[in-house]
Order: sequence, then structure tokens, then C-alpha cells
Amino acid sequence: MMRYPLLRAVLLLALFPLLHGCDRVNEPGGLPGNAASSETPSAVIESDELKGLKLYLGYCFVCHGQKGDGRGPYAASLSARPADFTDSTYFNARTDDELYDFISKGGIAHGKSVHMKPFGFQLLPDQIRSTVAYIRVLNRHEPLDGPEGAGFSGEEIYRNSCVMCHGKEGAGDGRVAKMLNLKMRPFTPETLDSYSGAKLYNIVENGFPSDSTGVRGYMPAWGSTLSEQEIIDVIALIRSFGK
Repeated sequence: MMRYPLLRAVLLLALFPLLHGCDRVNEPGGLPGNAASSETPSAVIESDELKGLKLYLGYCFVCHGQKGDGRGPYAASLSARPADFTDSTYFNARTDDELYDFISKGGIAHGKSVHMKPFGFQLLPDQIRSTVAYIRVLNRHEPLDGPEGAGFSGEEIYRNSCVMCHGKEGAGDGRVAKMLNLKMRPFTPETLDSYSGAKLYNIVENGFPSDSTGVRGYMPAWGSTLSEQEIIDVIALIRSFGK
């Protein structure tokens, strides 16, 4: 077995990509979240502007701003201003596949800002496509049709748009909160009992005033994104944490 070490080495090198590819298929979220995201399969993946809006407010708002003008609450802390999605001249020269690839692979892969993280390992291809679709809405300076009848459950809304800051169980330990070192009040019964239903509804619908300081400035207004029933449903989910 040891008479042909060079031949054995060549065979192992030839088989390595195949073996490695099989391992990736068995990894949790391997192909859907990673490999598929970088292939930009625009012909087979549908996009949803409203879904993209929810994802945008969850992942992009803190830097790019609610209006997409690159003036989010965290933008002033960055060494480079985030992209202004309202710049139609610039973005009309970019294809959807280019925007998909940029979101998937991040800024460094394209010689741009280090602050733009790669989301290909976190978002599914249809989620990235939907985010691109909403960015196009911002490019066109057109209002998005109202969310009535969208039918997202409280769990879906929280998972897509709230968990990044508030965390899976409402402990205030989401990915974005950790990255920005935001000290958020956890969704404990004691915290939530201090707010009336009307007050919680108003916060979700309108956020906090634009001149709010500290962590409150990171709460976007969801009134143009969620229907009345969706806001009620996500508040009901939030109130269930810790019980």
C-alpha cells in the first residue's frame, strides 16, 4: 500500500473537491444559505417587495436609514457613508444580479466598505432577491403599496425583522445589538407590564421621534410596513416571552 505514495496523493487531491462538496450538502443550511446565495439564480427565484421591506428594516435600516438615503442611526459611526439607495443615477447602472452579489458577498469582495457585511451565509436566496426588489423601490422613489392582507404571522414578522436586534427570546441579544453594543431592555413580563397595549402599538407603528438619542434611535417605524393585525400579532408574541 505504500509503494506508490505519489499516485495516492494525486488521487486524494482529485477526490477532495467531491468529498468536500458532499460534506457541505450535509451542513445545516449549507446549500440554501451559502452556495446558492452566491450563484445569483435570478431566473428561478421570485422576489417580494413587501418581504424585502421587512428584511430591509431588520438588517439594513441601522446603516442605510429608513428612507434608504444612507443616514441610518449607525451611519455617523462608520468611516464611510453607507450607500444612498435613492441615488437613481448610480443604481440604474447596476443590475439586480450585481446588487444580489454585493449583498451576498459583502463590501470587501467588491473593493468597497468593510462595514458592508456578507449576508450570503445568513439570508436565503429568495430573501436576498426580495431585499434587492425593495432597494429598487427606493431607487424609483415610489411608495410601496400598503401591507393590508399580507398575512404574515407574529412569529414570521419577529423572525424576519425583529430578531436581529431583540434576539430569539427577546433578551436584547440579537446579532445587530451585539455588533453595535446596544443595551436593549429585554422583553420580560416586568418590562412589558409597564407599557399599555396602546403604547406598545404606537412604538411599533411609529418608532421613536427622529431626534431620539441612545438605543431608541435604532427603532424604525413599522406603520407603513405592517398591517394593523400584524402589529397586534407581533405584540402578542412579544408579550409571551418569559411567561
